[in-house]
Amino acid sequence: MNSTSDHAPVGEPAMKSSDIADAAEKLTGQRSHMSQTIRSISGGSLAGHAVTLQLAKDESVSAMALGLAVVRIIEAASASSVLVMAVEEGRDFAVFGATLAVLMKVRKLAGLVVDGSVRDVVELREIQFPTFALGTVPGSAGGRYKLASVNEPIVCGGLIVASGNLIVGDEDGVAVAPAHREAEILAMAAKAQAEEAQLLKRIQAEGSYLKLVADGTRD
Repeated sequence: MNSTSDHAPVGEPAMKSSDIADAAEKLTGQRSHMSQTIRSISGGSLAGHAVTLQLAKDESVSAMALGLAVVRIIEAASASSVLVMAVEEGRDFAVFGATLAVLMKVRKLAGLVVDGSVRDVVELREIQFPTFALGTVPGSAGGRYKLASVNEPIVCGGLIVASGNLIVGDEDGVAVAPAHREAEILAMAAKAQAEEAQLLKRIQAEGSYLKLVADGTRD
């Protein structure tokens, strides 16, 4: 993976979310994974650097205002960015669907993580766009929300997420790593991944984990 300094394309994650979450927590002393309420809806894994959005309830805005505001952010974002959205009371109306997903895919953004709901699941799965959310609903958030902030710290999935944080998501969930320690976290995660791969091979060969522990191997 590339550093966050230039936001170069990250592509498919070399590390699992669990590798990143464990390494980040060891180095920072803080939980580094989002809650299980944020789940994979479509598209498989993602990895990239966060562009953060806060959506606030506002029924005085036009139905198109929120969509156009998000479009502008998407079209200004670097390739491989992950859109991370916090939505005030966001379960009841979808803030994301096929139109934004196609735009993000065409512009090579890595995916979406939203503390809210999405829709157009069939289309999202057809285009295989990585989307993580609380769930799905058919009704649109248009005319009910405004864009309150961009690239300011937000709370998503129970974690504070800042612009530029490394976001890694897969079937296990979503991990978040602080930008200023990304290189250390990636190095630690790579080491852990290599050690785990070797351990799994030895378990298969020996048929026993306890024997490996007795021989001095630790998980």
